[in-house]
Amino acid sequence: MIYSYDLETQLLAGLIKYPDRYADIASHITEKDFWSESSKINRTIFSVLKQAIDNGDEIDEVVIAQRVKEFGISFDDSLNPYDHIESLSLRKVSADSVVSIASELKKYTVRREIAKCGVDISNKMRALHNASFNEIIEKSDEIYNNQINLYETGTDQPENIFDSMEELIEERGENPIDEFGFSGPHPKLQDMYGSLLRPGNITVIVARSGVGKTQFCIDFVTKASEKYEVPILHFDNGEMSKEELMFRQCASMSGVPVWLLESGNWRNSGKEVVSKVRSVWKTITKKYKHFYYYNIGGFNVDSQISILKRFYYAKVGRNNPLIFSFDYIKTTNENSSNKNEWQVVGEMVDKYKKCIQRDIMGDSGPCVSMITSVQSNRSGITTNRNATNIVDDESIVSLSDRITQFSSHMFILRNKTADELQSERGFGTHKLINVKARHLGRDIAGAVNLVTMNDGTARKNFVNLECNNFYITEKGDLRDIINSQDSNSTVEDRNNGTEDIPELG
Repeated sequence: MIYSYDLETQLLAGLIKYPDRYADIASHITEKDFWSESSKINRTIFSVLKQAIDNGDEIDEVVIAQRVKEFGISFDDSLNPYDHIESLSLRKVSADSVVSIASELKKYTVRREIAKCGVDISNKMRALHNASFNEIIEKSDEIYNNQINLYETGTDQPENIFDSMEELIEERGENPIDEFGFSGPHPKLQDMYGSLLRPGNITVIVARSGVGKTQFCIDFVTKASEKYEVPILHFDNGEMSKEELMFRQCASMSGVPVWLLESGNWRNSGKEVVSKVRSVWKTITKKYKHFYYYNIGGFNVDSQISILKRFYYAKVGRNNPLIFSFDYIKTTNENSSNKNEWQVVGEMVDKYKKCIQRDIMGDSGPCVSMITSVQSNRSGITTNRNATNIVDDESIVSLSDRITQFSSHMFILRNKTADELQSERGFGTHKLINVKARHLGRDIAGAVNLVTMNDGTARKNFVNLECNNFYITEKGDLRDIINSQDSNSTVEDRNNGTEDIPELG
């Protein structure tokens, strides 16, 4: 059996001598951590000590021994509770060592429980006669993950946040960086909000179906991946097949209409088209060879996270960066429980955030970031509506406020209305509007300040995007639209009455 009698007795001795140190280990040391052949008495002594400390009682060796005996435990002749506790009090243990002893003892518990996982998995595997491959993996992961989640040691203590301020800021000054995380392909967006792929971040794109949220995310991560040579894992929640994604991305990269690709008629459309399509193979081979796709439709969130973890450790490797794309957040078969839809979605986002920040990144902090999307409600519909009737705020987010709560950045992506296309001609087909920004870039004014319109009203800034054949380009922000309109107005003013000016000969 995996245990340490010496550590058990050392910890008990430390608590008898220094009961005030119990507060440092109370969150993670329990009776089950005492597992030696004499665990029965050691476990009982710990329970009695814990009760006495919690009640504020004086720790008296005789009283403790008497209470242990009152539990009705039978002892052999070689082990008397009074003698055992007296021997504990004579052991040399320092107050400062109590926490480290507890930590070492906890390791034995972890090892025992992991070993037990092996037995449990073995028993479970014998019962899964007709299970699919995914069911087999899911059940084994379930047993393992449920056990691992119990091993939060709780040894971390609150820290003075300013203790290392000088050191950290000086170090950054000596080694300046242009950006945290991976910069995206859109300069205005980057300047205003910084990287949307910072370590541990979750960026959420809110849009109606068919607006282009999938393509925006795919385009964003592939270009970031190309720049930094970072692998991408893309989860699809049953919305779009691998084949559909491939055709769309090929259309975006080649400029060839997607219908030509899907129908196969690109081969009959001339040498130029054929050349454009085949040039994509070379680009893919060089730049996008680490793009991984997984259809997780129908899987519950725990199974999804299990797949993410296995992929990361097997394909990426511990302490290495990863860009994680998820299309899109919606309810799963967990709805069959007694939970409401909004609860399921909220817990889903929470679990992903904890997985990325705690399980994968940990203290080492590799840049692992997530970009995902969510459906807007019907208030996000722009078809046959005027811009003045559209509300561009978080109220359009479907299902759960917790999506907003757990996100680092959140943006609305929508088609421009007919009147916006008319008044903002030359500035793209889509708007990207920020509704939450935990981090900002160098252009704070652009991100925070309202933009004064020509009629004197003030509006929130946004980024213009052009979406053409799944190829996305940035077309400036609202300030650029105003500057363009001002410039046009100046030109018109200068030309007023030109028909009355005689020609110069």
